[in-house]
Formats: sequence, structure tokens, C-alpha cells
Amino acid sequence: MSTSTPEPVLGSMIDERYVYFYDEDAFEQVSPGMRRRVVAGEHLSVWFWRIDGGVGPTAFHVHRQYEQLGFIAAGELEFRIGGEVRHTLGPGSFYLAPVGVPHGESRFRGDPDRGNEVWIIDVFSPPRVEYADDRGDGNGTDGSEQ
Repeated sequence: MSTSTPEPVLGSMIDERYVYFYDEDAFEQVSPGMRRRVVAGEHLSVWFWRIDGGVGPTAFHVHRQYEQLGFIAAGELEFRIGGEVRHTLGPGSFYLAPVGVPHGESRFRGDPDRGNEVWIIDVFSPPRVEYADDRGDGNGTDGSEQ
């Protein structure tokens, strides 16, 4: 009879340096009705927004250094990108704001199943490290050129 080492359980193989579980306490309030969680890597950063329905409009702004890709996970985002036409995006929709393309003037319609919040995942490349450990109120929607 041979003895063998038991197979590791998947949970014990997770390297905690690379895994970010949903954590209510990891979100910081950056302005009234807007909370975010930021995770920054070497080549990109991910911002998980939880925004109260009815917030807005945000500033119409442009990033001079960052490309931004957004995914609507819950609720609806109504905004402008690249021009005067307003767009409404719901769950499962994406937007892409290349460097130099103005976007914003956003309004948010909450999802009743998510506490009347809008959940948006923004990815920035290169990473927006200026906000990775931010404890202030800068949320990248102040109209400045970034």
C-alpha cells in the first residue's frame, strides 16, 4: 500500500497577491454618491465604481495620457463621448474612450436589485497610479485634462 500526497484544494492554490474578492469595506467615498475601488497593475488599472442612481452630471473631460475602457455591470449610464450625441448604456455594454476623446457629462440610473446603484468597471492603460492609494476626493471627473 503506497501513501500519496493528497491533491491540493483549489482554494489553497490561490496566491492572495493576485486575487481581489468583493469587499464592501474596500470602496472609498470620493464624492457624494460615488464610491470606487482601485486595483493597479504594471500596465493597467481597474476602477470598480458604485454610483448612486440620480448622481450627475459629471464633467465633460478628456484624458491626454490614458485610454479608458468601461463596462456597465448594473444600472444605466447616460453620457456623451466624442461629440454632442448622448448614449445610454445598460448592463453588458462597453464604451471606449481613446486618448484625447472627450467624454462624460454622465448621468446614472440605478439598478433596484443593486440598492439603486450603477456598477461600472473602468480599465485605464497605462494605469492611473495617482489614484491607486488616493484618500482624497479626486475622482477623475473634475473636467481637468488628465
